Amino acid sequence: MNRLEMTWKGVWGMARSKRKPVETNTKEENKKGKVIPLTSAIKSGKKQKVNNEEGNKTLFFLAFGGLMLLLFYPPFFRGLFFPVEQRWTLLFAAVLFFLTYLWKLSRREVAFLNHPLDFAAAALVVVYILAAVKPASRSLAVAEVAKVFLYFLTYWLVSRLGGQRRSLYLLNTMYLAAAGTALAALFSATEIVYIKDGFVGGRFYSTLQYPNALASYVGAGSLIGFYLWGQSDSRRRYLYAAANYLLLMVFLGTGSRGALLVFPGAVLLFWLLAPRGYRLNTLAHIAVSGGAALFGIARFIPLAVAKAYGPAWGWFILGLVVALSGQLVIQGTGRILFTARARWAAGIALLVLFLGGGFILVQRQMSVSPAAVEGQTSSLLARILPPQIMNRLQDINLETKSSKERLLWTKDAIKMVRERPLLGFGGGGWEAAYRQYQSYFYNSTQVHNDYAQVAVETGLTGLGVLALIWLFFLQAALANYRTLNGKERLQVAAVATAALNLGLHAALDFDLALGAISIMLWACFGLIRNMEEQRLGQETVMAAVEWKNKRAAYVTGAGFLTLILILFSVSYLAGVNSARRAAVALQRNNLNAAASYLEEAGRYDPFTASYNSDLAGILLQQGKNKEALTSALAASFKDPFNLNVLNRLAEAYWQNGALEEAIATMERARQIAPWVGAVWENLGRAYATAGINYLQAGKQDRARQMFQAAASLPDDVQEKVNTLGELKELHQQGGVALTPTLRLQAAIGQYFLGLTKEAAANLKAAAVDGQIKDEVQLWQAVLASSQGDEREASRLLAQVDKTNASLARQFDQLKKLPQLVR
Repeated sequence: MNRLEMTWKGVWGMARSKRKPVETNTKEENKKGKVIPLTSAIKSGKKQKVNNEEGNKTLFFLAFGGLMLLLFYPPFFRGLFFPVEQRWTLLFAAVLFFLTYLWKLSRREVAFLNHPLDFAAAALVVVYILAAVKPASRSLAVAEVAKVFLYFLTYWLVSRLGGQRRSLYLLNTMYLAAAGTALAALFSATEIVYIKDGFVGGRFYSTLQYPNALASYVGAGSLIGFYLWGQSDSRRRYLYAAANYLLLMVFLGTGSRGALLVFPGAVLLFWLLAPRGYRLNTLAHIAVSGGAALFGIARFIPLAVAKAYGPAWGWFILGLVVALSGQLVIQGTGRILFTARARWAAGIALLVLFLGGGFILVQRQMSVSPAAVEGQTSSLLARILPPQIMNRLQDINLETKSSKERLLWTKDAIKMVRERPLLGFGGGGWEAAYRQYQSYFYNSTQVHNDYAQVAVETGLTGLGVLALIWLFFLQAALANYRTLNGKERLQVAAVATAALNLGLHAALDFDLALGAISIMLWACFGLIRNMEEQRLGQETVMAAVEWKNKRAAYVTGAGFLTLILILFSVSYLAGVNSARRAAVALQRNNLNAAASYLEEAGRYDPFTASYNSDLAGILLQQGKNKEALTSALAASFKDPFNLNVLNRLAEAYWQNGALEEAIATMERARQIAPWVGAVWENLGRAYATAGINYLQAGKQDRARQMFQAAASLPDDVQEKVNTLGELKELHQQGGVALTPTLRLQAAIGQYFLGLTKEAAANLKAAAVDGQIKDEVQLWQAVLASSQGDEREASRLLAQVDKTNASLARQFDQLKKLPQLVR
């Protein structure tokens, strides 16, 4: 072709583009698998689909490298469960968002949200923000907004930065994090490294510090590992085989009953969804890895508990040898047998041999002693698994205490949803307000059902948005699965089943409260979203002329959002730092410095009530009662359901002479925590003390009301306890009960009401508690003196004087107070 012909063809091409829409050529090029040049989009002045490899490479590599780090480190920082680690991570994610959006802008891709899953994910953030307008706790609500924003940014980053080989890098990163967490569990069990609560009661907790969450996390990692093993070459399969063995071994060592209900189903679904060419090898690999994990865990945990660390690692290595030998057999069989039928037959034969060999080994006692208790038949599984794990597996049913409690806690959560059905109690609403709705006394800051917890925090609105997220995710996953083939289809199966494993187990526990697990789940959402984008080619660029006019606005908008997130995180972290300085100053008894630092913390973080409440306590010590009351009121406004905050407010009212308000505050505490025993005891003490103060002030009618309230507490408590019914066996220590302290306060009220017989009986019952014996004997002395028994009164008072002279000196003052006998 000569130069004239080339020119003519170029002119003809330009003329043709004027007569036909550019989109038609774009579709034809996409069908042929060709990349559409960015220059053609610029010249045409139309929005065009572009290649993901274009754009500023420096920005891309910085953002992508940061994303890999974001997906890797969370499990090693206590699972990202605590707010400080969460805010640092949000700060990091905000910077990555800005870099990523700048990279997108370098390609003239301006869309922030352009898929139903994008909008649903963003809507969840909006709902949490709306729920924070009138929350049960401002600090907890704001903390939850930060968490949900972090998860959304994770999803957004993965969905924009992933793509074919890049998605493989991201999956390997999450897999490596899971494997590292599993290895940390073994290191902790054998004291190679110290991890607080990393190995407790013969169960793996690792860096997540919770075995059930660890089981869910490494289970999802295993599903990703099965895919990575299936798509890799023969050499790398040995590495994945070793890591998958490690993950499954730690999974078994968690002893999580909920995970053992969910994970096998997820594995089965993954295998069923695997493309035909991968099913047999995948089945063989799963069977060999699982068998090796059983072999390794059989003695590792008992030996680790016995602190025989060398033999424990020996059993781990033996299991590793089994896993790698199985990989060698699988690989060799695939090379020798050429037909699918022959490979299936060989696979079944090897599986039978493997199971048979394991059975023989077990029968020869190459395992632990039976975990079954005396009188029960020892099962095969009981002879393999460590006793600590087997004992948990044997009581997987709805009749266990744990199962009953979780069902009841979910019912209590439903009560809360009925109270605020639209937007709930705000983030952290369960933790803040659950005591008002609990059916009996228990301590649990989590519902142990993440979906019920979302409903409590954001009402039916938030639960509906979360349901839409799952719906759009499953829709996209199904569409990808139907369209893609081979390794891509296997990847869809792995990511989808890993997400389902995390999501289903979250209905049984509070796994998603750990940021590390939620980040993995939202990364799975993002990967599926990215696969659909890669499949459909939805990314578009803005026309050159329009871009020139609007790019400053887009950069400014992205920068503004990033700046808000940075300031939001930094201000919280600065508040934490000031609070820590206040704690140090308080330890040194430097009250002025402590107060100054707490005021500073409150300025940095205006949402956390504890700063105001702690400041009120210091101001009370300094005698600044009015300032203390102001600070305590500010704390109660931010956290109206917090018992510690209410107690401090009552104290501030009391020190300011506002006894009525102090009593009303204590009664409100009983209203919002009716099953907490300490609340009743504090209220009884307040009634008795207020009655004495009123009596000293000559306000006998008001004093009588206080003493009557104190005297009636035993009957009120007994009536409350009687409502427990069948739940009495679940009612935990520290709950409402007729305690010696309550009997003492009731006796004081009864004494002043002239009910001396009842007072004597309650004082006698209260005397069994050594911690309040001095006070009981003081009142017994007062009672004896009022009845004319001065010898007994002197004897009791002498005993009090030996142990608490200052208390004994109150005798004369109390004895002079009149009894209110009608």
